[in-house]
Amino acid sequence: MRSLGVLIKNQLLESNIKVNITVRQKREELHILLESTYFGDRELLKQTILECCHGDLNFDIHKFTAIRIYGFSYGEPLPELVESLSLRPQPQPPEHQVSQKSNLEENLTVCDRFIVCGLGSLGQHAVFNLKKFAYGEYTVQICAINQVKPEVTEFERFSELLDEHLIIGDCRRDEILIKAGIHNCRSILIVTSNENTNIETAITARRLNPHVHIVVRSSRHNLNQLLKEQLGNFVALDPVDLPAAAFAVAGIGEGTLGLFQIGDRKLRVAEYQLTNHDYQFLRTPAYLLHKKQFRLISAVTPSVDRLFFQWEPHTTFQVGDQIAFIELVEHDLLPSHSHVPNFGNLSPHPNQSLWQRLITKLRQSLNPKVWQSQWYQFQQWIKGDRTRQLILWSTITTLILWLISTAILFFNVPNMSWQKAASTSIVLLLGGFGDIFGGLEENRLPLWLVLYCLSITLVSLLFVLGIISIIADKILSSKFEFFKRSLPIPHQDHIVLIGFGRLGQRIADFLHRLNVPMVIVSENSYDGNLSTKVPWITGNITQELTKTNLNRAKSIIAVTDDQMLNLEVALLAKEANKHNSRPINLTIRTYDRYFSENLVNLLPSSQSFCAYALSAEAFAGAAFGENMLSLFRLHQRTVLVAEYEITANDTLVGKNLSQIAYGYTVVPVYLRKNSAKADGIYEFFIPADDEVMNVGDRLTVLASISGLRRIELGNLHAPRLWQLRAKPPLNPTVLLDAGNKLRNISGCDLDVARKFIDSLPAAIELPMYDIQAYRLGQALIRLLPIKIYPL
Repeated sequence: MRSLGVLIKNQLLESNIKVNITVRQKREELHILLESTYFGDRELLKQTILECCHGDLNFDIHKFTAIRIYGFSYGEPLPELVESLSLRPQPQPPEHQVSQKSNLEENLTVCDRFIVCGLGSLGQHAVFNLKKFAYGEYTVQICAINQVKPEVTEFERFSELLDEHLIIGDCRRDEILIKAGIHNCRSILIVTSNENTNIETAITARRLNPHVHIVVRSSRHNLNQLLKEQLGNFVALDPVDLPAAAFAVAGIGEGTLGLFQIGDRKLRVAEYQLTNHDYQFLRTPAYLLHKKQFRLISAVTPSVDRLFFQWEPHTTFQVGDQIAFIELVEHDLLPSHSHVPNFGNLSPHPNQSLWQRLITKLRQSLNPKVWQSQWYQFQQWIKGDRTRQLILWSTITTLILWLISTAILFFNVPNMSWQKAASTSIVLLLGGFGDIFGGLEENRLPLWLVLYCLSITLVSLLFVLGIISIIADKILSSKFEFFKRSLPIPHQDHIVLIGFGRLGQRIADFLHRLNVPMVIVSENSYDGNLSTKVPWITGNITQELTKTNLNRAKSIIAVTDDQMLNLEVALLAKEANKHNSRPINLTIRTYDRYFSENLVNLLPSSQSFCAYALSAEAFAGAAFGENMLSLFRLHQRTVLVAEYEITANDTLVGKNLSQIAYGYTVVPVYLRKNSAKADGIYEFFIPADDEVMNVGDRLTVLASISGLRRIELGNLHAPRLWQLRAKPPLNPTVLLDAGNKLRNISGCDLDVARKFIDSLPAAIELPMYDIQAYRLGQALIRLLPIKIYPL
């Protein structure tokens, strides 16, 4: 082995590559570890090493199946170059062994039964998503109940998704539920369009089967909570609440994909395209972007388009790459489109003295940016209402006439002072011609001056009467609603919300809490609290749309109950904004998934959501016992915010968050652990990978349907086997810390970690996911001389 290393080193020196080489045998593989600052062309490097292996007379290459090459930069624990050379094909298992394995898997088949009550759009999508959980040896059987046979199906050959014949009847009846197999099913999903029927069916199902898991479609939050306490093993979801946030954040844009709250803390999911100014991301390996309050969840580069850690840990990002991340929000969100000017630290501090506050105010008033901002706001306020514009021009005209009249009277009337001329002009402008020239006394003023004063009075009366008529018309047309507070329509960069049904109300509440400027257009009036806080237009939607400053709006969210009206509104908005440099965001509610797919071709820049299709994934996940908190869309996929309460037979028990995150491809965002100490509870937002799950803990994750399925089945992605080689440190006092880090990060047994540390120099093989291994390498290199590489 030593002679081979010397031969390879000399050959590489001829190519101006200076390396330190270690050659080791690992079973039937040859491991060659190179340490250098430059490795040259990889193909030439592999060819050189292969020629040296064949050319060394003291080395028998035929006893090895492969050569593994690992290239390390000096002082780095992890390889930046990993290459493999296969020397002979791997033996395949005999066919009879493969068939025996298949037969064994068939015998280990696991099956769960589900009942779905109601086959409307939501029910059909729920059946489709339940079937996604079937995988390998795990099967899902579904029985459906409906009052009549569905006339329209959302999916071709929908009947093939059902494992039993459709049961026609009233799901509230005992005999119907018994026929569907209520006594031997895992969960029952009750998703009819009648909430009273849903609640009655839930009570009947609990009486017939005390252990069945019940998932109900219901918007009565207080009743839902009471039923949960009385019935137990009960989940109620509102198919309107769940997708409301997805519609709202689609309208907000600015990279925001999802917003949700756990306890009193807010978490934000955002998507961002990197620019030259993003130094914290550029050329930074992906595994280093796991921060205390920040977690990378998606990456789109020329070579990578992956979700939830399915990328190489050493992947680096360049300008133009797109990343998505979740972050903990420490303060209320202020949307970037609100255009709040930043004038520096000019606002008075509450602890300043009165004199300091006056100086600060004076500095602020002298700042030209403040005056520019005030002038811009005044312009927008004037442009927001035509009446204001008329009053403004009338005032300017009156002021000009007053100045001209004052000058004429002063220079043409004998013994007239400036003060008398100014006051006389004001009287004339207020219609006081008779007060000035009344009586039968002979007037010594020139005739032209008298006629001029008369014309001034007549012109001023026209302006006054015109303004009064405008105000009267405004009062009559608004049906005396001037007693209510009139809110101006935002001038630009606002959201126009079309439709104010239950979904529209949820979206409006969500946007209002974030202080997002918007205007609501609805066919019907609304007397709730929001009507006095948000600009509102009532009437025919397509006709009233022109009053919303549509050509300068930022987004349109069309969520009426008529999907064709939603499409018409979107096309009108696109036409109104065709000359703008920035395209308008279009978010459209649909009721047909095929219609949504067709809209992608018609309006490529739009986002169309089928509310029931989004909600159905949450209902399907809830059927397996999880609590669904929210959902959002990422790269055309629905991501669910799911909460798990760890039980004794749970697939998460005993696993640390590294195994859960990288093995199940989910993102842990919140962990609540029970403790025997005084307070008894610890909470972690965006928790560290080292935390281990115990019975009674509560874990919230971001997951797709496939991630929920893997957790349900305990189907972990297999970790890679890594070899860790370490030498004794210069300072022996760090050995205890090194052993603890090895145990916490890799998840190995504490005794194994201690034994390895006590026997240095030594090597150990550890099953770890790639990001785990990179974290371990970065943690241990500060304490020990190590090398860690995959086998």
